Order: sequence, then C-alpha cells, then structure tokens
Amino acid sequence: MNRKPLFLDRDGVLNVDLDPYVTCVEDFELFPWTVDALQLLHDAGYDLYVISNQQGVALGLYTEETLRQIDAKLQAAIAPRGFQIRKIYYCTLLRSEAGDYRKPGAGMVFRARDEFGLDLRGAFFIGDQPTDIECAHRAGLRPILVLSGVSRSGDWHSWPHQPERVFANLLEAAEWIVGGQVTC
Repeated sequence: MNRKPLFLDRDGVLNVDLDPYVTCVEDFELFPWTVDALQLLHDAGYDLYVISNQQGVALGLYTEETLRQIDAKLQAAIAPRGFQIRKIYYCTLLRSEAGDYRKPGAGMVFRARDEFGLDLRGAFFIGDQPTDIECAHRAGLRPILVLSGVSRSGDWHSWPHQPERVFANLLEAAEWIVGGQVTC
C-alpha cells in the first residue's frame, strides 16, 4: 500500500490543551477518542506526522526532555495498536525568532517532506488554531479544523485562512477522511 502523509497539531487535537501550555508529562491527557482516530487513519493508509509549536521551551516553562517524555507517552498509548506516529516535529523557538519554521509558516511540513520524500498533494493537516489552518494553506495541504481545542467558540469564521471542513474532534475528522468523502 502506498501510504499517504497526514499532519496533525498536538495540543487541542490529540490531547487536552492547557492554558497556557502542557508543561509536564503528568498533565498530558489524550482525548478519549484520540487512539481510535489515529488507528482509523493509520489503517486507512496514512502515515502520521505531528507538527507543533512549543515555545514554552524557549520561555523556560518546560524542557526539550519534557517534550521527549510526552512523545514517549503518546507513542506508548498507541503502540498496543501496532503502529506509531512516524515523526513528531516541534518548533521550540519564540515567535520572534522562529521565522518560517514555526506555524503558521510551513517549515516543519517541508522538513518532513524533505526527510521522507513525501508527496504532499492532497495531504491533510488537522489542527485547532488559525496558525494550523494558515500553515496548511502555505504548504498546499488540505486544512481540517477540529473544535476540541482553543477554537471551540466558533470564531474561526473570521480567520483570514479558512478550513476545508470543520469537525467537533479528531475522530469525526478521521471518519470523514476514511469514509470515502475525500476527493483528491
């Protein structure tokens, strides 16, 4: 099977987003539907990549080691299902220092493309913030918004970059993607 890339934001998409940041492993809590949604996408032929801004590292609120521990917790939650997230990309720099690597820039997506030789045509990016949707547009990806994170209020209608589709959560988005609703 020729696997397709699918990009996901982390906080608010895979796990409960805390204000201002998830700063320790103990506070990293997957949504109850996350593992099932990831399984559905993986089984449908998608390789999963996480693309996440984590400037809390630059702010001194947590460390890169904490990010590695959170990654391990995430991968351990899905490992019993027989798959893994292919790679997790973080931008740990401050907004003022990150340039195009940090979302809404597409640098992390392009790095994944270059590292893995990915064909981005028709690929999805599932996120919960305007930066995710703009990143998807900049990378030529299909932007999907989930309302499980910071964009619950519905203020997304006023964003300069609009999602292709909007869903309550990752599981609903995954069901739509794999349910034959997709036209590439």
